[in-house]
Amino acid sequence: MKYLITVTFLLGYLIVAAQPFGGIRTPNDTLKSVRVLSESKVVLSIYAPKANEVTVIGDFLKEYKPLPLTKGVQGVWSVLVSDLTPDVYTYDFAVDGVKTFDPKNAQYKEGENGLSNIFELPGKEADYCAVKNVPHGKVEKIWFSSSVTNTTGRFHIYTPPGYEKMKGPLPVLYLQHGGGDNDAAWITAGKANFIFDNLLAEGKIKPMIVVMPMGHPAPGFLLEPGTDADPYYKQLFNEIMPYIESHYKVSAKREDKAFAGLSMGGLQALNIALFNPDKFGYVLPLSTGYFPPQLKTIEEKYSTQLKNPEINRLKLFWIAMGGEKDIAYQNGKNVLAMFDKYGIKYVTNDYPAGHTFITWRHNLLEFAPLLFR
Repeated sequence: MKYLITVTFLLGYLIVAAQPFGGIRTPNDTLKSVRVLSESKVVLSIYAPKANEVTVIGDFLKEYKPLPLTKGVQGVWSVLVSDLTPDVYTYDFAVDGVKTFDPKNAQYKEGENGLSNIFELPGKEADYCAVKNVPHGKVEKIWFSSSVTNTTGRFHIYTPPGYEKMKGPLPVLYLQHGGGDNDAAWITAGKANFIFDNLLAEGKIKPMIVVMPMGHPAPGFLLEPGTDADPYYKQLFNEIMPYIESHYKVSAKREDKAFAGLSMGGLQALNIALFNPDKFGYVLPLSTGYFPPQLKTIEEKYSTQLKNPEINRLKLFWIAMGGEKDIAYQNGKNVLAMFDKYGIKYVTNDYPAGHTFITWRHNLLEFAPLLFR
């Protein structure tokens, strides 16, 4: 292997040495892949001179289907996107059918299926998650050795501005991502730290710690109701929460803990509300709902859980959807019907931007001021 590395390096050196100083220049050298023209218009571009087809897909589209780009004379493909509202958007290029990361844009979202790019369209409507001249909290990545999975686990954590001087104890929100993402998603696409910074600066929320765990510590994720089979819950309850309570100035009281999650994380929130309602004072499922087979299983096998009085002792059970365009919309309506049948109390919210981080950022903006009051 050592010889292979040496040969590869020498070949690379010879190729570079044979080219003019600085290499062969192309339009890609000066390409700006995201050009914001106004509060409602943006041009997306990528250099792909040998491609036959380039498309882009993202949450900025009114219909979630690939949008074709047009090839320019120098191999730069572009498309003008109009009628946008100022906000933060994710997108993915596909070059000849292959998902392709935009190498000219440093903003991206991590996920289990790779990286997606992000662009920001500034304006009044996007002010809620903008980087402002206000005190900023700190975001850290924490790695730990998990005895549950026998692997290295990771979570992100946000501490509010001035945390080091606070006496505590502070309340804590566990904020969970969805099935295709990982523990970085709420920071990158969710802009959660900036939303909290801005809300704190406006005096709309209490200072809190925000923990963003990895939602699927083992491969895949389980749809079945309950918290016994999925290692996620054991890792959360037995490793992450004790770590937070021993390393940070947080309260261990139920009424000082909240759990919110989107999509897959929303199912995890529902499971916690039904099967472990004593662990959190606030539970907030977003864009989620059990599938019909799982609903049937709950009523047939776990009807006693639906009658657990601890569920209605939650200080807030806040269930949000992304409107009828949300792929989980009908599942969510079915869950609410079941809750009505068993007298489970909840509050609903609807932000009609579909199953996207546009919805979930606005959900966060809405529910954060409701916590720990």
